[in-house]
Amino acid sequence: MSVLQYKHFSNISLLRRFNFDLLYQFLLPYKDYLCSQHHFSWTDNLSQFPYQELMQILAVPDDEMPEMLHNGLFFIDELSTHKATEALITKLNNANLFPHRNLANEDVALYTWLVAPTMLQELHSELAGFRLKKTESCFSIQSAYPDLSKDKLIALEDDLNDWFDSLNKGRGVQVMVYERGDTIWFHLRHGELLRRDCALKNNGQTRRVVYRPERYDIIGYTPKDCEFEIHSDTKREKKLYCQLFGKHLFGNENFIQCGDHVNHYTLDPLIARGRDALSCSDVEGLERIHLTELQAKKSIRLKYSETYKSDTDLFSNWGTAKPKLDQALVLVRASFQIFFTGIIDPKKLTICTPNVTILDRDMERTMIMNWLKRRGFIIT
Repeated sequence: MSVLQYKHFSNISLLRRFNFDLLYQFLLPYKDYLCSQHHFSWTDNLSQFPYQELMQILAVPDDEMPEMLHNGLFFIDELSTHKATEALITKLNNANLFPHRNLANEDVALYTWLVAPTMLQELHSELAGFRLKKTESCFSIQSAYPDLSKDKLIALEDDLNDWFDSLNKGRGVQVMVYERGDTIWFHLRHGELLRRDCALKNNGQTRRVVYRPERYDIIGYTPKDCEFEIHSDTKREKKLYCQLFGKHLFGNENFIQCGDHVNHYTLDPLIARGRDALSCSDVEGLERIHLTELQAKKSIRLKYSETYKSDTDLFSNWGTAKPKLDQALVLVRASFQIFFTGIIDPKKLTICTPNVTILDRDMERTMIMNWLKRRGFIIT
């Protein structure tokens, strides 16, 4: 279970990096709340500002913390990155809101929350597609640009509302559309089943909370590749999304083909070329790639499989004792360590045939897909 913690506000050195004037403006509306906390004393003097006490308050949010302060801490912390800063500066410049002075990543996020908080929230949703860990690929019958008119999106939301409501997940579906590069991203908000939890307040009292969790499913469509990347929990949802997106945005319920019968990834290059299938010198930004796990079957019908694992690289560990990877084997899963140029710690990529990829968060997906295509891991 994840713990609520805002990295930039729970580390004294990171907290001190914020521009004091911006941080002061951000905290001023919550002065009374902060002063009600033990040992905190407000001051306008930078040299005497109680950073240590502020960090202790923000590092462990209590149930009395104002909701807007919670929201600000969350979005500022999430978007204090280089990638988010570049996008924010573009948006701020387009809106004639960006101050012409040097600001660090965290200061740009903080400034945006002060002048245009909605912009920060929208960017967080836009970047969600690049934080995906697991996606399933589906394919369209041809390359086509979707009809994104308001009427089509409303009709799509209406059908989705009816379906989720029939499962006791309520209504309130919202489909948001963003275009980044060659991909069109759809962020689909919907509700989950009602939950009832007991919440313990700081004074020791218990209160019952009944609520419907909010969930976002993400669908990415790249027309030139005829590919849909779907991030969702259940196969029923994936099938429904394919049907309804095809119906409303392309005029054909069968426009998107989905299911395990649709093959997109293959691990056969590992059999055909061995270690050479891991070469990456022709992909800018990649330094080297290691194979750390391989799962194989003797027949696709068998439920039994053999798994080989290594903390470093299977090809190096095997040496002359390498098992025979012949054409009779069916490779169903492989994990790779991806070493990016200039980055010490590797990222993990897992391919599960026929159509699933699992990537570490914040991994450069476009670069990885380029490598997979060049080495033949993607069926075209």
